Amino acid sequence: MHPTHDNPRGTVYARVGPAPIAAIAASLYQRIDRDPRIRAMFSPDLSESGEAVRDMREFLTQFFGGPEDYSARKGHPRLRARHMRFPIDQAARDAWLSHALGALEDARATHPIDDETAREIAGYFHHASAFMVNQPG
Repeated sequence: MHPTHDNPRGTVYARVGPAPIAAIAASLYQRIDRDPRIRAMFSPDLSESGEAVRDMREFLTQFFGGPEDYSARKGHPRLRARHMRFPIDQAARDAWLSHALGALEDARATHPIDDETAREIAGYFHHASAFMVNQPG
């Protein structure tokens, strides 16, 4: 079970719905698209209609308690295994995390995401990005 399912207020998805999650995914990849430090690790197409954004949107939706479209389409997320081919060091993790947290703030500017829910989403970004590090440095 995901930690977000233990909240007495329900899942993140139940609290915010699909639009803020989609906004986070789109903003995250817009930010990464402009970052030469980590851009090469990502798909050539980071547009809102591209597969990378779709994957992230569906993954976050599923993780935060929404429909399981990601697993239906791609199988088990196997997050770390899917990212092992990329050399992810602390600097790459920090860059990604900065963009993820910025994307969350971007979404909060246009969607109602309360402070507790934002902390829950940010906590996941911190945890998941630390888990992806596979290189020293």
